[in-house]
Amino acid sequence: MAEQPLLRVDHLGVRYAASHAAALEDVSLSLMKGERLALIGESGSGKSTFARAIAHLLPPGAARSGDITWLALEAPPEAGRDLAFVLQDPSASLDPVMTIGEQVAEGAVAHLGLSWGEAYAHAATLLARVQLPEPEHLLKAYPHQLSGGQRQRVAIAAALAAGPSILIADEVTSALDRIVEAEIVALLDGLVRDEAMTLIFITHDIALAAKLADRISVFADGRLVEDAPAAQLLARPQAEATQRLLSAHMDLSTPSLLREVP
Repeated sequence: MAEQPLLRVDHLGVRYAASHAAALEDVSLSLMKGERLALIGESGSGKSTFARAIAHLLPPGAARSGDITWLALEAPPEAGRDLAFVLQDPSASLDPVMTIGEQVAEGAVAHLGLSWGEAYAHAATLLARVQLPEPEHLLKAYPHQLSGGQRQRVAIAAALAAGPSILIADEVTSALDRIVEAEIVALLDGLVRDEAMTLIFITHDIALAAKLADRISVFADGRLVEDAPAAQLLARPQAEATQRLLSAHMDLSTPSLLREVP
């Protein structure tokens, strides 16, 4: 018997009140437990809207149609506990007037029932897990005292506080320089592997998707235009949007991706 998908999406559509065009239209796909799925596409293609829709994090006023079914779960995952969402800009998810320790610990207090003392110890462990130096010292620091790459690591640590089984990373490297970008991708790769999490990685960069994902879903103009195993899609892209994204990262004299991530 074939394994049951973790998630099945059927004919998903999303329309925002202020927009005349649909943000998503007739999108169907499935996700297996433990799979690494990359959602790629240009800005405005619908990939982030799709992720927010399945996480039940669409803004007020958004109209959704179609079905989202979490087949391998008894109930839809709760954001913050079962499903973690890491945003492109950590400044949008980190409170400037709360210490790093408070922000990483609060998820463990809310979802794991830990005392604040236990949660601070858990937060220090998580900060070390995302490879931040002197985690005990960082517990007392504020976001503005950290670099952009360090704040992104803190945001990842906070997302992991309740031990989620599903991680959605939305353009988490787009504001970082190439060296820090590579470090964050390697960190996500290790965390997902070690914790056996299901990963949805959102990016406009097909080179990053190729490094991190088992499967790639390509979005364009609010539609899913191609969905295939990563190796197959890179070798034989079918959709024009995929070919365009791929050509932006190809050295045409030697067909290899220009931006290699260590």
